[in-house]
Amino acid sequence: MPPRSVRTTLGPLTERGLGLSGAGIVLWVAARTFGIPELQMAAVGVFALLVLALSFLLLGSTRLRVERLVRPGRLFHDATGEVELTVTNTSRLPTATLALRDRVPATLSSQTTTVVGPLRGGARTTVRYPVRGLQRGRFDVGPLTVSLRDPFGVVARRRVIGDPATLTVYPPVWRLPDGVPIGGATSSGGEGRPRPQPSGEDLANVREYVRGDDLRTVHWASTAHRGKLMVRQAESPQDPRVVLLLDVRRARHRGQGPSSSFETAVSAAASITYHVSARGRQVALVDRPLLAGPLVLPWQQWLERLADAEPDEVDLTALLQQVARGTAGDGTLVVVSTVPEPAELRLLVRAGRGFSTRIAVLVDAASHAGRPDVEVARAVAASAAALRAAGWRVTVVAAGDRFDDRWQELLRRPRLGAGA
Repeated sequence: MPPRSVRTTLGPLTERGLGLSGAGIVLWVAARTFGIPELQMAAVGVFALLVLALSFLLLGSTRLRVERLVRPGRLFHDATGEVELTVTNTSRLPTATLALRDRVPATLSSQTTTVVGPLRGGARTTVRYPVRGLQRGRFDVGPLTVSLRDPFGVVARRRVIGDPATLTVYPPVWRLPDGVPIGGATSSGGEGRPRPQPSGEDLANVREYVRGDDLRTVHWASTAHRGKLMVRQAESPQDPRVVLLLDVRRARHRGQGPSSSFETAVSAAASITYHVSARGRQVALVDRPLLAGPLVLPWQQWLERLADAEPDEVDLTALLQQVARGTAGDGTLVVVSTVPEPAELRLLVRAGRGFSTRIAVLVDAASHAGRPDVEVARAVAASAAALRAAGWRVTVVAAGDRFDDRWQELLRRPRLGAGA
């Protein structure tokens, strides 16, 4: 199949060609001025060389086809891959010398121009170069720019060939330690796949009594402590779902580029998605109000979506209200959010009541702006304490923190208090 994108341009003279042209002009002027026939012959020879070089390029083959293979097409952050280019001369005529340069973002590769010799009719050449996923996102690799040069290197002809391929780089994924309850421990089933089982710690999670609950599930110690009926809630092993709520509000995040609080939140969400999926859990990621029940997708698809994630204008209040009504389902709720304001905190506590396990990862956005604030630090601590009092497991991620260390803090069991 011929390439869909082919552009040919006869470029300007190369540096060597410009130098020869200047020398020819100087020789011609000197010959006419001083009447030296030898200088005039030298000038004619220079111009003849330029004409021969131009004729060589115009008569040579420019019918090229490029095949691009990106391996793998999806990279983990900081992992390496390879791009393979196969250039074929589809004509019977030979080509000129080829200088190949693929268009690739600087965050993926520091690739330089590769020079290969002329290709005979029907011949092909293969060039490979490495890529490294230093920044999450979806990137175009290509098209290929081919510069054809004459044997003397004085004239160049440029072609842009082929359509770009897509390379996806996942967000940074931290290897998280085991032990944090996510609605059940896992054990191997008969087919070798992990099957969730309710653990004793999950059975001890409590929520407020709702009319219709079995009175045999009342947790009397929590009822006496909080002054209201509290019931035990165990997650069914047949519904091993984790609802992951990600705060993408543009107005609440701080910082720029890879060191911004938004990137920290996306990396945390990607790490949690990968971690809980490896334990046999289904993941439903929500970041905006729902029109229907949340999608449950494999971790690969969620990481692809997170690779494209951008800050947006989102009504988090409406989303929390939907979660509180059960629109997102139940099981385990994991929230990756900037520090909530008091009204949002109340909604967040209410949204978590229908879940057996509640985990909050609070991203300290102010620390990512490089402006430490004592009042902000107090607000962060107060929000974390209020959530812990409501039975949540909470950790706070500041700028420069390792997320696997912060995740380790969630191993501490929450203490029920007077509530947020």
